[in-house]
Amino acid sequence: MNHRELRRTFLEFFARRDHKIVPSSSLIPKDDPSLLFTSAGMVQFKPFWAGTVEPPYPRATSIQKCLRASDLGQVGKTPRHNTYFEMMGNFSFGDYFKAEAIPWAWEYLVDVVRLDKERLFVSVFEQDEEAYDIWHKTVGLPENRIFRLGEEDNFWGPAGSSGACGPCSEIYSDLGPEFGCGKPDCAPGCDCNRFSEVYNNVFPQFNQLADGTREPLKNRGIDTGMGLERLAQASQNRRTVFDTDLFAPLVAETSRILGLETTAENLSSFWVAADHARALTFAITDGAIPSNEARGYVLRGILRRALLFAHRLGVREPFLYRLSGSVVEHMKQFYPELANKREQSGLIIKSEEERFLRTLEDGLERWNDVLDKHKADGVVPGQDLFKLHDTFGFHIELVKELASDAGVSLDTEGFEAAMQAQRERSQKRTFIAQGAGADLEAATAKLRFVGHDKDETDTELVEFVPVEDKEAEGKLFEVYLKHSPFYAEAGGQVGDTGRIKGSGFELEVLDSYYKQGVRVAKARLTRGEIEKGPVTATVDRERRREIERAHTATHLLHAALRKVVGDYVKQEGSLVEPGRLRFDFAAFEPLTQDQLRKVEDMVYSQVIADRTLERKPDVPFDQAKKMGALAFFGEQYGDKVTVVSIPGFSMELCGGTHLRSTGEIGMFVITSETGVAAGIRRIDAVVGRAALELLASTRSRLDRLAGMFGTSPEALVQKAEKLLDQAKQNENRLRQVSAQLARSAATELADKPELVNDIKAVVGYLPVFTVDELRLVSDRIRDKLKDNYAAFLAGAAKGERLSYIVFVSHGLEARLPAARLAKTVGSAMGGGGGGKPGLASGGGEIERLGAAQDAFRAALSKAQDRPRTK
Repeated sequence: MNHRELRRTFLEFFARRDHKIVPSSSLIPKDDPSLLFTSAGMVQFKPFWAGTVEPPYPRATSIQKCLRASDLGQVGKTPRHNTYFEMMGNFSFGDYFKAEAIPWAWEYLVDVVRLDKERLFVSVFEQDEEAYDIWHKTVGLPENRIFRLGEEDNFWGPAGSSGACGPCSEIYSDLGPEFGCGKPDCAPGCDCNRFSEVYNNVFPQFNQLADGTREPLKNRGIDTGMGLERLAQASQNRRTVFDTDLFAPLVAETSRILGLETTAENLSSFWVAADHARALTFAITDGAIPSNEARGYVLRGILRRALLFAHRLGVREPFLYRLSGSVVEHMKQFYPELANKREQSGLIIKSEEERFLRTLEDGLERWNDVLDKHKADGVVPGQDLFKLHDTFGFHIELVKELASDAGVSLDTEGFEAAMQAQRERSQKRTFIAQGAGADLEAATAKLRFVGHDKDETDTELVEFVPVEDKEAEGKLFEVYLKHSPFYAEAGGQVGDTGRIKGSGFELEVLDSYYKQGVRVAKARLTRGEIEKGPVTATVDRERRREIERAHTATHLLHAALRKVVGDYVKQEGSLVEPGRLRFDFAAFEPLTQDQLRKVEDMVYSQVIADRTLERKPDVPFDQAKKMGALAFFGEQYGDKVTVVSIPGFSMELCGGTHLRSTGEIGMFVITSETGVAAGIRRIDAVVGRAALELLASTRSRLDRLAGMFGTSPEALVQKAEKLLDQAKQNENRLRQVSAQLARSAATELADKPELVNDIKAVVGYLPVFTVDELRLVSDRIRDKLKDNYAAFLAGAAKGERLSYIVFVSHGLEARLPAARLAKTVGSAMGGGGGGKPGLASGGGEIERLGAAQDAFRAALSKAQDRPRTK
């Protein structure tokens, strides 16, 4: 059966047995922090067995998208391993059990798919007498085809660190002795590739808790899994999953894209490309993007492994993004979402390919150096592994591939130690100044921020610590207020400034920030002597409003980018200052002017609508996610969070301060969009008064330009276009004149060549000619002299330096390569040069031109006849 028939017959078989056909869930598990990716069909049903959610149906069947990287190193090297695969499954939630599940599995494989039952074997958990008896007595399988295996082979789960688990019974297809290890006891459970697991019947009976203990499941049931790829291999009688109709078109397309034929020696690279392109396309479509964290790290490792394998074939250009398009065409019938994200997926993959290819060659060269250094002792130290990872992007899984090929082992413990040391360095925090002691800790234990609701408050100064700063004017203190209106710098928002007034003293607040998790105001004493006690704290209101304009605009910008660019856009960093913002986000190519205009217009539409912001503090994190607030895997959140929303447009977790409504932003102008790192873009924008000042400055410049050109600001573009057209016409006339001069100069030089060692030598100095014009001269000389010539033309004089070109006829390229001549004359001129055998260029000092010309002639006179290399 082809894969389309397998899909249809499987779902129909179980639908006729009262199973609800359930669509595949996302590859990114919902509300399951124990998993990076959906790794089995049962993942979306875990709460049903645990009893935390009442099952809406007692039976279900599905074909689930899955991704596993645990066997990544085996993909492409065995006939059966994949990263992305589709798991066909039938499930029972407190309904039927082994007596029904086992015979149905056999019936589907033998009677529907019509697999050769003589090639099918089964295994059961060694203590599961019930399953053994059903196979032997009900199905009628002889005892020599039933194998009892231990917990390692026949006890499944849970998916992740917790959830449903239990004994299982597997059905194997015998691929033949040619795939086996040759041992007399080779049988199901052997590590070789002969017996391929096709259908796994899991009998969930336990719920494993996070600490590893197991308790009885509330809803005992059935969880089966059958890889579509392996079933297709058995059904279509193919040697590998890559020969089935699921992969063969992708392998063929890889061959076409790369312009390479498959051979027995290179086939694994094509298998890896096909498999990894599927994994990347599906995962990115579902919202994952390559990165250095969590699931993004897994995807980046998969992509780089494919490029490493392709590099062995001589591939030096991105190609997976093109193969991704074929994945979409091949699978969009079953997963329409692929077509909707086709361009986005291809863009992200291409960007990642380009990023890694920039360092791959250097990384491999570094690996070879490391290998030469440590091959004798057979172990690559952890520090070298860390260097490969940190500098060249060689994930440890990638280095394991290289180490396996080279026959060396890796100091993975040393590598992990180096990685941990790096994490600790990046997480270092500042601490309260020495001398503050336990009194300060006690005094600051109950401090509270009230700045969301107040710009000014009567409060208590509970502690202060002198700050040593010899360059500062006046006395500085770090001040701790019981109830503080000053926002401490966090989340990209800068800290507040303002003033604090007490009995007989006054402080100017210069900044607000955290020290060891405690909010502190840095202040300068402007009057009297500081003391603890009642004070009035006032925020600089105008500055705070400008900060809030920028912060609320940042939320609008983030939402607009996700709508215009794609929902994969994620904030990677931000800076919110008075009147301006900087927003870093994940994107894989520069935004077009049209996209920037759409983003700006979308933000403005919300400003004009003057929507009231909603701020909900102390929301349980799980509830906030259900509300739809943006929260990202890998970010650290507390049990309670604050949700800031602009109804109908934006909802994020945020602890910063904001405006009461979007209309208070006033004006919003994007000033720039740039790249700051691979895969990271940055938008700078101004708001409020700063935006008004920018527009006023821009209008002033336009008025000045209009005055300079004798026109109005409205007609400036038309005037500029006219001047540019005139400039282009002048440039064309100049180019024609240059060509005429070049022809004339070339004719004069070519008519009187010197004869040096039987070589027609042309030596000329054309100081007013540009390098491009020198090349025009060279083309004319080539046409006139035909063969057996060498030329040295100098020109493009600028100050005390000039440029030159050297060129030789085709017949002299092996005997007297232009690149070698360029080095000779360049050295004589106190400069340098280089290029190709037929044409080279360089530069040097004008006063040494004569010496360079002499060096050129000397090189020709010394040239010896030598056979040309093939």
